[in-house]
Amino acid sequence: MTAHATSHKKDTTGLSPKTFGTYAFGFVLCLILTAIPFYMVMQQSASKLTLVGIIMTTAVIQFFVQVVCFLRLNHHSKQGQLNTLALAFTATVLVVIIGGSMWIMTNLDYFMMH
Repeated sequence: MTAHATSHKKDTTGLSPKTFGTYAFGFVLCLILTAIPFYMVMQQSASKLTLVGIIMTTAVIQFFVQVVCFLRLNHHSKQGQLNTLALAFTATVLVVIIGGSMWIMTNLDYFMMH
């Protein structure tokens, strides 16, 4: 193949283009999303339950920032939609497995201790 033929080859990966701006934006946003719970825990500015909620919320937001900015997942092409669907399916399976395991362990603890 010539260089001319490969330069016009259609992108079938379903990924967004690599740009420095996207990586820089993701990096700064991840720093902020890490600093918020760190600062709140160090200052003990809320109750433990509220802090756990803030940590979990910022962790979920940071997960999506990293998937979009660093893994460049999008839904603008057919392959990108399939990649997004695969990620959603994986997340669903993980929630079922982890949630089911926690439910089983909680029930075992309750019935063995009471």
